[in-house]
Amino acid sequence: MSRTEEIPGPGGVAAAVAEEAAGWFARLQGEAATGDDWLAFERWLQRSPTHARAYEGLERLWVDLDYAPVARDLGGRPLMAARRRRASRGSAASPGRRAWIGAGAAIAAGLAVAVGLGLWSAPGVAIQTYQTGPGQTRQIALADGTHIQLNAASKITVSLGRDARRVEMADAEAVFDVAHDTARPFLIAVGDRQVRVVGTEFNLRHRADKVALTVRRGVVEVRPADALQADPTRVTIGQMLTYTEGEAGSILKVSDPGAAFAWTSGQQIYRDQPLSEVAADLSRRFATPVRTADAHTASLRFSGVLVTDSEPEVLRRLQAFVPVRVEQTAGAVVLHSR
Repeated sequence: MSRTEEIPGPGGVAAAVAEEAAGWFARLQGEAATGDDWLAFERWLQRSPTHARAYEGLERLWVDLDYAPVARDLGGRPLMAARRRRASRGSAASPGRRAWIGAGAAIAAGLAVAVGLGLWSAPGVAIQTYQTGPGQTRQIALADGTHIQLNAASKITVSLGRDARRVEMADAEAVFDVAHDTARPFLIAVGDRQVRVVGTEFNLRHRADKVALTVRRGVVEVRPADALQADPTRVTIGQMLTYTEGEAGSILKVSDPGAAFAWTSGQQIYRDQPLSEVAADLSRRFATPVRTADAHTASLRFSGVLVTDSEPEVLRRLQAFVPVRVEQTAGAVVLHSR
């Protein structure tokens, strides 16, 4: 521990540490932040409890305080929305984006002063169940600053405690943009695994016994639910982890996050997937369920992009890509192979 850390400021956080926290905060808000940046940040947090305390207070203030007027001056977008906007890899920052990063650094420095003065308090405790029906999606803003976008036909239960934030994920799909809080990890129980998050953005899909986790920002740890002391599998930017409940192994591979996040903009992207999965997705997206007529039809493979604007249009496009015909029945749409 350095001499500056041994001599804390007014709120128990040394000025030098508060400045370091502000530097990390501004750096991680930039679209150029990489998986290596997040891993280095985690190492910095682990070096001293003072580091974690400084950063946690800074990010809580970022969530609590409204900087929308500053963002509007820089191009009309709220700062938190700009933070969550997907990065285009390898592209140079626009003048507006560079201005936002500069303003973010200045704001972070100001927040660091507030952290040093101890001007924040711990969030309260809340328990809530969120659910969507077929054809419904939902935007959820948690009290800790975390944002969740819940896909159709999904159900999650959220508990915000003083030592941890916990989610029970039933049959569901959601994008999580988790507010950083080292003292209160974000823990998701999904199938027979536990997903552990500090602060990151990822898509998590749990359908039947299949789970898929795709990370767009930060690092996520996955462990068996019955062996939480085991070494975790770490999933970082541009990676996808898939596994089947009841099986010990999992598959970790490079993946474009755009495909996993496409549903948030009204698209479904498939790469050589069985028609049974496509039908199941469409059944959740629209009020009228979609079924495959038999095992042969269910096993047909599909690759392509479906714009999910309306069920009749989606079915029309699907027939153009796959050798199937559509039968409208009283309670469902049935796909038959041609």
